[in-house]
Amino acid sequence: MDTDGTIAIGLRPDGRQARVPLYDPQMGAVTDLYVGAPGAGKSVSLLTLLAAERINGIVSIVADAQDGMSLPEAEGRVYHFGKGVAATAATLAASNDLGKYREKISAANGWGSFEPGEPWRIANDTLDELNRILSADSTVPRPFRKWVTGLVGDNQATGRKLGKGIRFAAQSIHLADLGDKDRIRANAKNGTVWLGRTNSSTTQHMATDGVLPPGIYPEPIPRYFKQGSGNDIDAAFHGKEAKNGPITAGMANIIQGGTVFLARTWNARKEAKTYPGLIALMESAPMPRLSPEEDRVFQESYARWLDYAEALLAGDDGEGGGEGAEYSGYIDDEGDEPSSGSIKDRILDLLVDGPMALADVRRRMPEVAAGSVNNAMGELRQAGHVTPAGSRGTYQLAN
Repeated sequence: MDTDGTIAIGLRPDGRQARVPLYDPQMGAVTDLYVGAPGAGKSVSLLTLLAAERINGIVSIVADAQDGMSLPEAEGRVYHFGKGVAATAATLAASNDLGKYREKISAANGWGSFEPGEPWRIANDTLDELNRILSADSTVPRPFRKWVTGLVGDNQATGRKLGKGIRFAAQSIHLADLGDKDRIRANAKNGTVWLGRTNSSTTQHMATDGVLPPGIYPEPIPRYFKQGSGNDIDAAFHGKEAKNGPITAGMANIIQGGTVFLARTWNARKEAKTYPGLIALMESAPMPRLSPEEDRVFQESYARWLDYAEALLAGDDGEGGGEGAEYSGYIDDEGDEPSSGSIKDRILDLLVDGPMALADVRRRMPEVAAGSVNNAMGELRQAGHVTPAGSRGTYQLAN
């Protein structure tokens, strides 16, 4: 890791290194998005980052909502590895409790900023396949999704100045799914966005969410490289099908601070369904760990919130899961309700009582920008969750 907190994740087409930050000495911990369709190279890119974190003394807190199938090489080689939807939520909740612990100690000592290693290590959360929880069409119960969305908001609101970064990874995700506060969405925009091969609608949403600068569009990434510029034409003249070139796995548009550049992650070869080279890279350095007291807070919190998450997934209200959460910041003053969820969840809640005009929905959500409400309603309609009802601009829940 360079003095500016960056590592080389791969190469640009002109041979320059493609560098991304693991930590920003000026801004603090980072918030990143890694988005790519299956086979786009997202998993290799994430594993490369986890190897870099281990080599550079950064604590990796990892969860894979796909039961550990997306990042199996990380299991046992990072400080924490949660497998499955419930474990992903519990990992995020325990990481939030870790942040609350750091916040409490920092306030007691009058510390106003974070210095790596004084006294704590940088700790980055990597949450893969998060679309299984946060997307509007996910199959998890709405109370569970709302709770996780609240955790995401709490983490980003305070994590930066506590040396706690967060990295979201998904096949497709909209920034609106990450919460309804402008500062939360701004954190994702100010970090690194790794945009691999995706479907066109995902790229369109990334643009409308404001991640891309106005008038700037990412390079289209096909599934395969072509073998030559005249390959298709030559094949057509001979009545043959053009052969595909090598797969473009690892190719991505990397967006940082309003700039976009094309790059390809370092190549990793798969053997026996794993990446031995990346495993060896991870194991080339000792595993960074939390301090003993931090470890106690995290492990106790994880066990408690895993029970809570499993209860919510089973349709229970999860009562008791938050009792004794000494450093918890995501149970409200009533003590038994999860944090509020995304803009779309709030709209769906409002429409439970019947059709409502869009203008009235905006009035019921005064702290949310009108444009954000409009966009969320449009996405809900496109996904088939709401339909027009009666007069112009009025919507109802879909049957």
